[in-house]
Amino acid sequence: MSDFAGMEDLLQDFLVEAADLLSGVDNKLVELEKNPQDVGLLNDIFRGFHTIKGGAGFLNATELVTLCHLTENLFDKLRNGEMTVSKEIMDVILAATAAVREMFHQLEGGVQPSPADPVLLADLKAALAGELDKATAAIQTPTPVAASGAPAVGPEWEKLFGAIAGATQAPAPAAVSPAPASAPPATAVPDVTQQTPEQIIQHALGRRASDKPGAMSVPVGRRADEKARDTTIRVDTARLDQVLNLSGEIGLTKNRLSALRSDILNGRSDTDTLHALDQTVSQLDLLVSDLQNAVMKTRMQPIGRLFQKYPRIARDLARNLGKDVELVLAGEETEIDKTMIEDLSDPIIHLIRNAVDHGVESPEERRAAGKPDKSEVRLEARQEGDHIVLIVADDGRGMNAERLRAKALEKGLITDEEANTMDERQSLALVFLPGFSTKDVASDVSGRGVGMDVVKTNIQKLNGSIDIRSEPGKGTTFIISLPLTLAILPVLLVQLGEQPFAVPLSMVREILPIRIDEVQEVGGRATMVVRGEVMPIYPIAHLLGWAPERVPQYGVLMQTTEQSFILAIDGFMGREDAVIKSLEGFRPKGVAGVTTLSNGQIVLILDMKELLADLGSHRGVPRSALIPPERAAA
Repeated sequence: MSDFAGMEDLLQDFLVEAADLLSGVDNKLVELEKNPQDVGLLNDIFRGFHTIKGGAGFLNATELVTLCHLTENLFDKLRNGEMTVSKEIMDVILAATAAVREMFHQLEGGVQPSPADPVLLADLKAALAGELDKATAAIQTPTPVAASGAPAVGPEWEKLFGAIAGATQAPAPAAVSPAPASAPPATAVPDVTQQTPEQIIQHALGRRASDKPGAMSVPVGRRADEKARDTTIRVDTARLDQVLNLSGEIGLTKNRLSALRSDILNGRSDTDTLHALDQTVSQLDLLVSDLQNAVMKTRMQPIGRLFQKYPRIARDLARNLGKDVELVLAGEETEIDKTMIEDLSDPIIHLIRNAVDHGVESPEERRAAGKPDKSEVRLEARQEGDHIVLIVADDGRGMNAERLRAKALEKGLITDEEANTMDERQSLALVFLPGFSTKDVASDVSGRGVGMDVVKTNIQKLNGSIDIRSEPGKGTTFIISLPLTLAILPVLLVQLGEQPFAVPLSMVREILPIRIDEVQEVGGRATMVVRGEVMPIYPIAHLLGWAPERVPQYGVLMQTTEQSFILAIDGFMGREDAVIKSLEGFRPKGVAGVTTLSNGQIVLILDMKELLADLGSHRGVPRSALIPPERAAA
């Protein structure tokens, strides 16, 4: 039986509020380390921790109160000038906030938290007494460690990364010395300088170290009760008032339509009645559109709620690696669909992890390259039209497109022909290929047990795209583009014969006429020249496995992260905002979902990336695929 019987609602309210407060405390602590004299920051941190302690006391969470009280006393001494902020003290404080997150996990399970690790409590008491250097847990100046934070990086990764970075011979990072046999056992909340990157991320997100990494779309350690809590949304009351007002207006309009219907059924069909009907239908159309927009806005949440966990992760990873990295956040007020936030969490963590670990250089390398010791990783969000753009950029080594192609060729991931036709953008996108890095690199270096191919896959599941810009020696930028919401998708309606299909409008660049005499075959692929660029042609009939009935009349110039191509179609019906309905229990390959048109017709929404993947390494079709068999015979 739960220790909080009858208090479940109160407990959930506390956990939601306390988790936000703790994330804010973590971010302010990272800022405090840069500005140790900022008394205002210390006061904010003190108040946040005091609020958490008060809620824990109301729930009789004695062990959580004990830990919060000791940490709060340390904050009090810092803000009163009795002590000064040091890296060692910050390590102890951040270890305490990680332990508080662990206790939140236990509270979520309906049980009282177990006592904090004795070594952590001893460190807190030693810090309060000004004797931290004599504490039982070793708090050391960080030593540059291997990329994983655990075993040294193997020569295979050094060779691979040297190729990617374009470096002639990057100095190998020093390996971690093995712990002596008499060393004390690992504590529940180890010192950040001794943690692996995976442990750092787990603690910063409130995950247990024993949790096993799973699919990126489902964060580590999530249980059924956490899933239920994640479905809740905080909505501004003004937005709910707008929805309520629109609902009332629609109700009044419905009553007016009912009255007009009765009049018409009773034989009234004069001009005034028909005009009133037309006006009422137009008003209803406007109100329903406004209601739809208002409801969609209730799903939108500031992306700052996603960003707030990352400064702590970046700080701990940088300290673990002996680097000086500042994570700069921008556009935190940008709003994004709530359903996307959880699915974006792990991909962004992986990109930040790579930027801190592999993108930026060590202070020694930066000085040798004429750069400042402190490197900058930028995480930015902004709205562009009907899309959200996320940017993860660093000012580090950068990547060399030519060396990437050579490495992909060496691993057999691309052919010589493909390598010769790749531009710089396509070459940089090779890092997203499954198998580009070895299993050891994926599990050891990434820190999350996933590769860049999984990052790309998760972005594509959100109907988004990811692009790379990089310059050797200057840095790398990852650009993620996402639709504002997953509920409504702008589509272009195309035709195969008389059958309509929908393709995402975000991939469409323009519509071109196709003249069969202008179609050329290059390397066994049907192509057209568009403004001097050779584009492969993919007939929609071929992608769907249908026999062509006529020569395509039009081509839709489309663009994905990897390539541009022409989708050959028979006709098109215009643009429409599709309300996506998923196919429960049965999903044909290449179909993202279905939508209903204004005339009631059901249309399949095509998953172009999945259809293109079926083309294989050849990535093209012969010219004959555009011509029906009977016409080819003639």
